[in-house]
Amino acid sequence: MKAQTQLKVTSHVGRDLLASAASFKNEAVVVWEYVVNSLQYVDPGVAPKVQVSITPGKKGIVIADNGSGMSVQELERFFQMHGKNLDRLAGRQGRGKFGTGKSAAFGIANTLCLDTVRSGKRNVVTLTRGMLDASDGEDVPLEWSVKDQSVDAPNGTTISILELVLDRVTRAKIIEYVERQLQAFRAKAPAVAIDDHVCSYREPQTSEMQTFSPSETQRQTLGDVKLTVKVATAPLPSNEQQGISVTAGIGNLVAVERAGIEGKEFGNYLFGDIDVPALETFPSPIEPFSPTRDLQLNPQHPVVAVLLGFIGSKLEEVRASLVRRSREARKKEQARRLAVEADKIAQILNEDFRKISERLHEIRAASSRRGAAQSNVAAQQSGDEPDDWTRGIQTPGILVKTPRNKQEPNSEPPVQPVPPNPPEVVAHGKPDPEGDNVLDPVGGAKGKRRRPQGGFRVEYKNLGKDGERSVYDPTTLTILINLDHPLVVAGLGDGNVEDVTFRRLSYEIAFSEYAMGLGYEVSQQDPNMAPDDLLYEVRSSLNRISTAAVALYR
Repeated sequence: MKAQTQLKVTSHVGRDLLASAASFKNEAVVVWEYVVNSLQYVDPGVAPKVQVSITPGKKGIVIADNGSGMSVQELERFFQMHGKNLDRLAGRQGRGKFGTGKSAAFGIANTLCLDTVRSGKRNVVTLTRGMLDASDGEDVPLEWSVKDQSVDAPNGTTISILELVLDRVTRAKIIEYVERQLQAFRAKAPAVAIDDHVCSYREPQTSEMQTFSPSETQRQTLGDVKLTVKVATAPLPSNEQQGISVTAGIGNLVAVERAGIEGKEFGNYLFGDIDVPALETFPSPIEPFSPTRDLQLNPQHPVVAVLLGFIGSKLEEVRASLVRRSREARKKEQARRLAVEADKIAQILNEDFRKISERLHEIRAASSRRGAAQSNVAAQQSGDEPDDWTRGIQTPGILVKTPRNKQEPNSEPPVQPVPPNPPEVVAHGKPDPEGDNVLDPVGGAKGKRRRPQGGFRVEYKNLGKDGERSVYDPTTLTILINLDHPLVVAGLGDGNVEDVTFRRLSYEIAFSEYAMGLGYEVSQQDPNMAPDDLLYEVRSSLNRISTAAVALYR
């Protein structure tokens, strides 16, 4: 019988390493891969210090540290593809889960050199892309230029990434990325310098912070964890600063999770952290995160599936609260701005009205003083006896202009002389059927709330989406613009009252209602007016007021 050929799973080491290197796409990620190893693996009681130097002319990047260094045995394990490091084998969790660190340099360069000291023994090894390409697939021989040399030097490692293939090295990008990641190592008080820049994690200024605990069901999978969500005072400028930093043990940053809120309102204000050791300890054949250092969690992992739901629900809870509060504040501010806009329109309307008030008075005077009767009835119905009158449209009368600083008879002379500037003149009057002016009542009996000055008013009101887009109230001479009308809603858009589209729509609505309001007032005084004449009055008023308000459209 012919012996059966045994099948084996094989791998080409050089190609595997280069494939892993493809995950490290820029200088910031590569530098951090070695910096984080320096921070993670230090001797007990030693505060980690790392110096990153970018050599001129794209020659290379050098990372030197005061870490624990590597012995010959540790170097052999370091260069074992996908092998766990000794710290993990000893039960000390940290990075290096997938053993891909040795490949990072080849994402941006052609040569990697390690110069390391451990317990007075120095070793220097070099690996190049040429060595990888020339390997037969089973292994890749390294250039071991110094092996177990006795030295009087402290522990530490220097990584040299040489023969860069990048067009340029962006120093600012490295600094920003390293500083963002340092927050996971705050407890170790690390010192990292990029050339002469000392990096430090600068937490964004926050307006509030909330802490959440998982439900009892979630706790069974996640453990007794605490999620901290913080709200920045301003939008966070980059993805690295947004979201929840997820660690699986102190210093072991494995993901930054945004849970889909990055594209939503206030989503870019939220950040925070959570430490979930169960990501490393939960027994599952599925890995919770990938070896590519892309800071993404694998939702197929049992712990991740629960964690994503927990983080996502709490981020959305905080975000929704921010949106709700913001909208309430915008409504208050919008109401104030709407009132200002309404006053601007009312000023235009009343300026036009003052110019034609005498003509309206003549119409009223010729129709049995109906306006005066209406005013007296209105005053009686309101229960207020007017104590003052001013220019208006309701009642015939006599108007007298009086300086505000005019002395009353028998009053004491002023202590200070009256300024030479012309005094402000206030129009006061009294009802008189034979008067040449038209008045409105202002105020009431003593102790009563004073009514506003006579004339037209404009107000924005919520009158329902099925209501008219505007309403004229002849009793108070008020034009109401319906904020719920679909056309007004569309014009207001995202709530910007100063938007030119909304302003022009408001003018058009108010001016049209004003012209029809004047037509109504005229028709009330002259019920026998011909329809053509009434239409002429409305058109004339609309044309006149629109022309007068051209400046508002700019």
